[in-house]
Amino acid sequence: MNDKNDIDSILDSMFRGGVLNVKSQAAKDAEKSLEAVGRAQQDMSQSLQESIERMTREAQADMDELQRRLESDGVSSETSGNTGSPAALAGAFETARRETLGRVLGQEEFVNALTLAFKRPFVAGSPDQLPLCRAALLGSQGTGRRSAVESMTASLGRLGVLKTPKTSQIDLAAYSAPGSEKLLVQDLFSALKGGAASLVFVNYEGCHPSVLPLLFSAFTTGRVPLPGRYAQQKGLLIDVGTALAPGAVSELSLGGKYLFLLAGPDPARLSGAFGSVFTGGLDDVLSTGEFSKESLTAIARLRLEELKERTERQLSFTLSFGEKETEALAAQYSRERGAAALGSAAEGLYKAMSEEKLRRSLGPVNAALVCGEKGLVIEYEGPEIQGIIIPRSPETAASAAELSAVKEELSGITGLENVKEYVLSLEDNFNMQRLRKERGLKAETPSMHMIFTGNPGTGKTTVARIVARYLKAMGALSGGQLVEVTRADLVGQYVGHTAPLTQKALQSAMGGVLFIDEAYSLYRGRDDSFGLEAIDALVKGMEDHRDKLVVILAGYSREMEEFLTANSGLRSRFPNIIEFPDYTPEELWDITVSIASGMGYKLDESCKRPLIKYYTHQQISGDPRVNGNGRMARNRVEAAVIACSRRNMKAGDQERDLELLLPEDFGLEPVPETNLWEGM
Repeated sequence: MNDKNDIDSILDSMFRGGVLNVKSQAAKDAEKSLEAVGRAQQDMSQSLQESIERMTREAQADMDELQRRLESDGVSSETSGNTGSPAALAGAFETARRETLGRVLGQEEFVNALTLAFKRPFVAGSPDQLPLCRAALLGSQGTGRRSAVESMTASLGRLGVLKTPKTSQIDLAAYSAPGSEKLLVQDLFSALKGGAASLVFVNYEGCHPSVLPLLFSAFTTGRVPLPGRYAQQKGLLIDVGTALAPGAVSELSLGGKYLFLLAGPDPARLSGAFGSVFTGGLDDVLSTGEFSKESLTAIARLRLEELKERTERQLSFTLSFGEKETEALAAQYSRERGAAALGSAAEGLYKAMSEEKLRRSLGPVNAALVCGEKGLVIEYEGPEIQGIIIPRSPETAASAAELSAVKEELSGITGLENVKEYVLSLEDNFNMQRLRKERGLKAETPSMHMIFTGNPGTGKTTVARIVARYLKAMGALSGGQLVEVTRADLVGQYVGHTAPLTQKALQSAMGGVLFIDEAYSLYRGRDDSFGLEAIDALVKGMEDHRDKLVVILAGYSREMEEFLTANSGLRSRFPNIIEFPDYTPEELWDITVSIASGMGYKLDESCKRPLIKYYTHQQISGDPRVNGNGRMARNRVEAAVIACSRRNMKAGDQERDLELLLPEDFGLEPVPETNLWEGM
């Protein structure tokens, strides 16, 4: 009975619903697994969709915040709309004008005009998408242009006319390399995000040409096109390329900002750089004037009053000064440095007093500023102590020490008297032009690009290294490094590779000297397109950075003469061609002694005559490109050191001299006191 029931149960399960059911347990388990996967996929899809929607909302919120900051940072729309009463605004601008005049002395006309430039949009109105003011500020260095903008912005911000008292300066010389546009965009975004009300652009002459169109657009349209697609992420402007980024922007807005471009006193140079459309679209072109004697005296008196208060507060020095000392400080002014020179001189006085206090552990003393033979000095007197302080900036002292060291190294070089005389003349010419600038006379920065011609081993590279240090020590170069390159470093292997290589070499040498050895190898005839491209890029780089770079080319005399025909601009840019003559036999003897001394050896006096005879014979009978240079002397010394070692190791302990080189170590026989030419 039980068996029958079991069979019925099995048959029912196989024919459930009148249909044969043959699914196994494994099939059932698989079916359940598929259902679970389906549910997981559905859950994952829903989660992914929710994540995408959340990321989109966050990105849109970030871009809304970016747009809000770019449009509203700096000057509020309420203020620019002149919602305050006319009397209140007029009083605020008058206060700002007086405060600026108190800081920027001797430029009353300029400050008055700048006040009107700041005030104009509050009276005449300004479109939201445009800057409130776009102005060029012309004038010499140190005449107070930037200080006036900073003071005016700070005053108006403090008085509530502007939303913020901040001014941001953008030094365009920092974007001198190709591809600097992206760096400028990042810095400009940081300035906008930081809430600056005024943007001051300086040193436009030093930027890469690709940067100028961005500046042109900023001043003419109030917008800066971005070199790509950007989005804000964690407070930074990120290049998203072709990625799908919600709310990506392609430009920065400068609406509601005050834009100022600092330029030199000549308006023609500004127009030449940007064109008449740019200058014609400016709201203002303001110029600072030259300081009068009375203005400089007033500035000097203010700086000394500030110095007096500072020394009494921080050093316990009671400082006094008279009219003579005030005029002496005013005399520090120069057109090149402007009134900033007075502040620097006052700062030098303070540093000298603080150093004296630290060094001698001074307590409260009475000090007097005195105009003496060495300029302004400080005489002080206290309880049982007195002294004189002669200010000297650390930079000046370091430069003087370096200059002296370089001159000593140059004088220690054997021979090359004409070369030495030329190098030393560079300082005289540079200082003369500097003095002419300081006295308001026309001065041209002398071209210091050079060509060194002569055979190998005649000291060209050694002198180039000294020249680099010498130019830095005398203030002609900021860096003083020497970057040595050859054709392989400048000429690429495929089309479009050469110019970037040459520009990279120029950038690495900026502030110093670019030394190209065997420069004639750059020119292998008119069919050498890569070499000609390198020469063209070199000439352009020299012109673009003529005040920041010195280029020295070296090579054989005849080959270098042919090289100068490769480009029409080459010869004019290398007015200084210095010939390095071969060393005489006597000079080669001196070089031999010097090389041996540097290696810890000395030459027996009996070595002199045979070595001079040897060098004379080599120069007459051998290749002058090889046998008249210092390399031959070095090779002889190195061979003699090896021979000396062998000789001493064979000798007994009592006979050894580990420092002395003999004629036999050079493979030479002693020469009797007769004519050196005998036996040749």
